[in-house]
Amino acid sequence: MDKIVLDYHKDKELFNETAKGWAEAIGSGKGGVQNTQMRKFYDKVLELNDKAKDITTDEEFKEEILPFVKMLNSKVAYASQRNSGGGKLVNEAFVKMMNDCIRQVNNSKKELDTFKLFFEAVIGFHKSLEGRK
Repeated sequence: MDKIVLDYHKDKELFNETAKGWAEAIGSGKGGVQNTQMRKFYDKVLELNDKAKDITTDEEFKEEILPFVKMLNSKVAYASQRNSGGGKLVNEAFVKMMNDCIRQVNNSKKELDTFKLFFEAVIGFHKSLEGRK
């Protein structure tokens, strides 16, 4: 998969074709990531995004929220090494998607909100993959 650009002005298909492509790369079923695992990570992004709504300045965002966004990298790395049901909790495509997105959240709650929206779209497409088995 190509590198994600979390900017819907530059990638008009960010919440559509780009998200769908990542959902397919992440997959479901054997070798793919289960919806429950994706949901755990999405819930954490959603929680951070909700906390960021009370933040008024980018500087405050960098001090109060950004460190916890970056900490998601360690949670993803841990999940990528844990086994469950004969496979890893998350696969390489999921790790790459999360790392690409987390790397782009640096300065503002708007960046985190775009990450949340992209992740939401990926989850929607990922859930639709279950019906194709």
